[in-house]
Amino acid sequence: MAMEDKFVKLTHAVYKLLDFFPEGEPLKNRAKEKALSVMDGLVLVSGINGWASLQKEKTESQLLEDIEILQAYLKLAKMHGWIDNVNFLIICQEYDKIKKEINPSFDLTQRVLGFGLEDKISAVLPEPELAENSENVSERQNPPSSEITARQGKILELLKEKEKAQVSDIQTVLPDITKRTIRRDVDDLLKKGKVVRAGEWNQVFYRVS
Repeated sequence: MAMEDKFVKLTHAVYKLLDFFPEGEPLKNRAKEKALSVMDGLVLVSGINGWASLQKEKTESQLLEDIEILQAYLKLAKMHGWIDNVNFLIICQEYDKIKKEINPSFDLTQRVLGFGLEDKISAVLPEPELAENSENVSERQNPPSSEITARQGKILELLKEKEKAQVSDIQTVLPDITKRTIRRDVDDLLKKGKVVRAGEWNQVFYRVS
C-alpha cells in the first residue's frame, strides 16, 4: 500500500503542474491521461507476482514508454514557459528513479532529458497539433460531432444502470477495450454533456448528467 501511495502522490504532483497549462490546451488533457496511465502501470507492475516473464517484460516496456512520453509533454510545457525548471526537474527525476527501478539497465542517455528531445516530442505530438491554433480553428469551423458511438452507448447504459461507475467498472462490461480508450470515450461524453465526473485521483467516478 505504501508503494501505491507513493505513485498516487507523484501523480498528484504532476496534476498540480498541469494546472499551470493554459485552459483549453490539448496537451493538458493528453498529459493527464498519460499520468493516469503511468500510475495504473506502476500499480500493475508493482503487484506482478508469478506472471510469465514475457507478459512482465511487455508491461514494463509499455510503462517505460508511457513515462518517457509524459516527460516529453512536461518538457514541451517547460519550453513554453508553462512550468518552471525546478519543478520540472524534480518530477522528471522521480520518474527517472522509477525507470531505473523497473529496468536497472535502462539507458538514460539521449532520452527525454538529454539529446533527441525533438524526435521524442515529434513522436508523441503529431504535426497538426503542433501547428499554432490550427486545431482550434478546425474545431470552430467543424464543431465536434454530437453523435454517440456504440461503445459510448454501452458506457451510458452502464452508468444509467449503476448510477455511477469508475473506469475499472466500465472495463468489466468492455473487457476487450483498454482503460486508455475508455477514458477517451468518457472524456468525449463529458465534452458532449452526457456524463459528469466526481471525485479525484483514484476515486474518480462518472454518472449520467
